[in-house]
Amino acid sequence: MCVTPGWASIVSSKSGNLSKRMNSTRPLKILLGYSHYPYHFNVGAWVEAWLERLRAQGIAVDGFCLTLHPPGPWLDWPELDARWRRGDPELLGFYETLVRRLDHYDVFVNWNGINLHPEFVRQLPTFNVFGCFDDPELSESLSKPVAAAYDLSMVGNAAEVETYRSWGVKNAHFWPLGFHVEDYDPSLTHEEILQGNRDVDVALLCERVSGWRAERLDRFAAAFPQGVFRGRGWPQGFLPEEERLPLYRRTKIGVNFHNSTGPINFRTYILPANGVMQLCDNKAHLGNVYELDQEVVGFDTVEEAIELCRYYLAHDDERRQIAAAGWTRAHRDYNEVAVFQRLINDVQQLQPAAPKRPTDVLEFLQAHQRRTAPLRGWHGVKNRLRPARQKAQSVLKSLRGQKQ
Repeated sequence: MCVTPGWASIVSSKSGNLSKRMNSTRPLKILLGYSHYPYHFNVGAWVEAWLERLRAQGIAVDGFCLTLHPPGPWLDWPELDARWRRGDPELLGFYETLVRRLDHYDVFVNWNGINLHPEFVRQLPTFNVFGCFDDPELSESLSKPVAAAYDLSMVGNAAEVETYRSWGVKNAHFWPLGFHVEDYDPSLTHEEILQGNRDVDVALLCERVSGWRAERLDRFAAAFPQGVFRGRGWPQGFLPEEERLPLYRRTKIGVNFHNSTGPINFRTYILPANGVMQLCDNKAHLGNVYELDQEVVGFDTVEEAIELCRYYLAHDDERRQIAAAGWTRAHRDYNEVAVFQRLINDVQQLQPAAPKRPTDVLEFLQAHQRRTAPLRGWHGVKNRLRPARQKAQSVLKSLRGQKQ
C-alpha cells in the first residue's frame, strides 16, 4: 500500500528492532521502496501485485511507496538536497514514516533510487540497496549524488556498472530488469518456436518522440516498410495492450534500440521470452546478458542492424535456433523470481562485511530538525515575500514599457 506521508512531530524514541541484522536461519525480510508515477495503468498496484507473487514463491518482501504524493513525480537531486538542508517538514515526516515501517526488516531496497537523501540513508541500520534503471540519462540528477550511501548498488544498465565504481560506489552489481508474468504467453513451447508459423517480419514497440533515438528508428523503419512499429510518435500510435502478446507471438525478429548505453529496458527480456529473435544494439555489453549469435544478435550501427535483419529473414532456420535458445535463457535466468533471487544472493554475500550503524534514526531526524530551523525560517520568509517581489517586477516592467 502506498503511504501518503504527513508531518508528525518527531519524538525522541528508539528504533527498537531496527537494529536486528540478518539471521541465516530464516529468510531475509525485505522492504522494497518504489516510485508511483503517473502512467496509463496504476504503477503502485502493478508493483504490489508483483511483490505478492514473490511472496507466494517464499520470498519475504513487502512494498513501500517512496513517492511523496502518489501518483506523482520524484524529487531530482537539487530539490531533494535543498529540502533536506532546510529540514523540510514534509520530507522529514516521510522519513519518520519509513523508519517506523523498517522495524523488523533486514534489508531495504530503494528499487527506483528516489527521494532518500544520502545523509539519511547512512543512518539506517538495515542493509540498504540502491536500485536504478535510468542511467546514464538521469545519473546526475538521480543516482550519482546518492548511490555511494548504500551498502550495495544494483545497476540495471549493464554498461554502467563501472561508472558507479568510478563514483566511489564500493559494491556495484548488474541487476537485470527481467520480465513479468503479464509479459509473455505461457502456452508458447520450444517446439512451436522451431516449427510454428510467424507472419510479422519485424516489430518494435517503443516511443519515437524523444531526440535520443528518433533518427535511428526512422532509418531502420524505412528499410522495412512491412514491419510493425507502434508507440508514442509513430504514425499508428500506441498498440492496445491486449494486442501486444499476440503481436509478439506472430513476430520473427524484434529490434531493440536504446536511448544511449545499455542494455537497459524490458524489451531486452520480453522479446526472447516470447520466442522472438532479438536484434539489439549496445553489442559490447549485450554479451553480459545473452550469448551473442547464439541467444541474441547484437549490432552497433543502424546499417548493421538493417543488414542483419535482412540476413535472418532470409535464413529462417538460423533465426529460429537463436529465438529458441533466447527463449530458454530468458525463462531460466530472467523470470521475476530468478531476477529477485539474484538480489538476495548478492545481499547474502555482502552482508557480513556491512558496517554497523546507529539505531536511533528518529533521534537523528529530531536533531536535524533542530539544526535546520534557521534555514527553514528564512525559506518561509522568502516564500512570503515572493508575491510582493513578483508584483514589484511586474510594475517595473510596465513602467519600462511606458517609457518606450
